Amino acid sequence: MSVSKRLSFSNDDLEKTIEDVREVFEKSPVSEDDCIKICLLLEEALLRCQQHFGQNYHYTLQIQKWFGVPKVIIRIKGEAYNPLSDGDIDDDDDILPAQVLKGLMNYEQAETIYTYRNGYNEISTYAGKAWKPIKIPGGSITISALLAVVCAGAADLLPTELQEAVIHNVAEPLLKTLMGLIVAVTGPFVFISIVNGICLMEDVATFSNVGLRVIRRFFIVMLCMSLFAAGVCQFFFPVVVINGESNLALSELFQLFLGIFPRNFVAPFVEGNILQIVFIAILTGISILTLTNVIPNLKVIVGELNKLIVKMMDIVSKVIYAAIFLNVFKSIASNSMETIFAVWRIVASNYAFCIGFGMLMLMHIVYKYRINVADFLRQGSKVFLISFSTASNTAAMSINMAFAKERLKIEGKFCDFWLPLSHAMFSPSAAAALVAGVFYTAYNAQLPLSLFSLFITVILALQLSIATPPVPGGIMAIYAIIFKQLGLPFDSIGMLMVSAVFVVNVSSVMSMLIRDCELMDIASEIGKRGVSLKE
Repeated sequence: MSVSKRLSFSNDDLEKTIEDVREVFEKSPVSEDDCIKICLLLEEALLRCQQHFGQNYHYTLQIQKWFGVPKVIIRIKGEAYNPLSDGDIDDDDDILPAQVLKGLMNYEQAETIYTYRNGYNEISTYAGKAWKPIKIPGGSITISALLAVVCAGAADLLPTELQEAVIHNVAEPLLKTLMGLIVAVTGPFVFISIVNGICLMEDVATFSNVGLRVIRRFFIVMLCMSLFAAGVCQFFFPVVVINGESNLALSELFQLFLGIFPRNFVAPFVEGNILQIVFIAILTGISILTLTNVIPNLKVIVGELNKLIVKMMDIVSKVIYAAIFLNVFKSIASNSMETIFAVWRIVASNYAFCIGFGMLMLMHIVYKYRINVADFLRQGSKVFLISFSTASNTAAMSINMAFAKERLKIEGKFCDFWLPLSHAMFSPSAAAALVAGVFYTAYNAQLPLSLFSLFITVILALQLSIATPPVPGGIMAIYAIIFKQLGLPFDSIGMLMVSAVFVVNVSSVMSMLIRDCELMDIASEIGKRGVSLKE
């Protein structure tokens, strides 16, 4: 579409021109601020041309719009004169000073330029094409996994010796290094997150009455979901046998519980013992609460350290996608392309226990508090959509905070304490995914699980789930830890990460639903919630 008008520099025509320009850019992809800047800049330019050429001089206004992208061209025949330049212009004669004029030429989504060609002065303003990013289910995880599949297929065409060298001399050492880096940052992240969550409590008495109760509830819900996941996985992967033997003796189980208490402060971080790190973090948080009156800046320091460690986790999380690529590449290249089709069982089981347990939690609060389930889902739809589209509960945390305070009517201070602590310690979907990973790996390796081994699996899943970094693919490091402690082969981790491509979005939104249901339940029990949702 193209429209052309011949106008003069009279005040009426200048006013019409600016109105036409405003109408064009208000309906374009540019922002409201850019639209205002464009109109002010063109108005100043036309007034300067009016002073230079005179009111009876004529110009042409051409408006083009192709595929929704607008362009405005003002064309003036005659000698070269740049109304957008500060040269030879007296600021006293202008409506806008030169400094303001420069500011009006800085846009986010548009551009204004002056040219002189073929005897015509041209002032052109146009908007850039707004390209919307293509959203891929699973995001970078999907890209990493697909690229690994392609590379594995290409590696299959290489000579056997070269293929073995690529897998064992390049992929394996690099993967081991990246996994070590991820695990190294996980310990400090868990420690600082828990300490910061406890420091958000006002004093030790509040933590004793509320904080310990919250933590206890975290583990109860995670235990319930882990057992629910074990029941579902037994249907898909029948590996549990009642009379089976276990490699772990009763004495080792006792040592497992004694392992809560560290030998020193440094050892848990060096060894990656997450349970001991949690124990130290709780003691540290309580100690800081008792010393707040003596050293009032301690909480501030912890808060700043939390920002630092989160930034470190953001940086290190970039290598997770490289680790996913290497793990999937190694798994497929070491076996065959047919292995990728074997993940349907783990995908189906994840859908079953995530959606099933999420619905059970929702029905629990619906029955207990007589809430309107349609209102609950409608008011929380934005939170759930963000969590689903980004495959991250962290991305939806700020929106979820507003939802909890404004819609669920949860007390503000309790939300400020509960939500950060839940992101550090409450990971029911991660615990269930670890249990499912053990079932899947044992099934592929044809290793039966005794009831005792199942019990150990659930205990380890509860311990290690709190260590899962809150980034897509973060659970990969935890798979390695739990498989090592259970003596399971690492070969299945690659396929588990492939399956994560298909379940991560659903798992994320169900995890957010479970969190909100649990927040509503415990807040109601301890009197931290008002009445809402048509109770």
